Amino acid sequence: MFDCDGLLLETESRWTLAEQTLCDRWGVPFSTELKRRLLGTHLDRAGTTLAEWFGQPPDQGPAQAAALIAAYRDAVDEHGVEPMPGALDLVAGLAGRLPVAVASNTNIADTLRVLTRSTLPHEAFDSIVCAGGDIAPKPAPDVYLAACAALGAEPARTIAFEDSPVGADAARAAGLFVIGVPSTPGSEPVADLLIASLADVDAAAVLDGIIN
Repeated sequence: MFDCDGLLLETESRWTLAEQTLCDRWGVPFSTELKRRLLGTHLDRAGTTLAEWFGQPPDQGPAQAAALIAAYRDAVDEHGVEPMPGALDLVAGLAGRLPVAVASNTNIADTLRVLTRSTLPHEAFDSIVCAGGDIAPKPAPDVYLAACAALGAEPARTIAFEDSPVGADAARAAGLFVIGVPSTPGSEPVADLLIASLADVDAAAVLDGIIN
């Protein structure tokens, strides 16, 4: 199981551009603390966080969420999106040999949008499961439980790769073995194993059940 933003794809800088755009719009400084609060969160929660950051009431959360996703799409359109280091080789090495899924907190439309715009072979994934509808967002375990169900996989025998504390908490709550690959300094997830990059993962070792 792979998270998408900041884990498979280098979209976190695009989210940062969008967040900075909204901060500039409201005349409020962007900071690493705001980034930490937003990292890995679902869009609804991000909107509420931004409204609070801008000194607005919680009912402005949906408007800020809509503004954020619009600015994010603009950033993706302008700058494109590329796989994170090691992502392409790891996915290619596992696809067709082991059930592989994307488990994302971003809505399905925008997740597919960035996957199809990247060089990552999105068809290599057996399932793409995103928060929304009846699937509660991370840090609830629902996204990972739904992805396991889609693959017919036992959570206790499944590995989750996550870059954010929110995502890692969700995977741990679902009972998965969590490998953390931090995308943002100072926001390391609580995981069973921490690595610097997906390039540090040997697909052959994963297939042999060797994780160290």
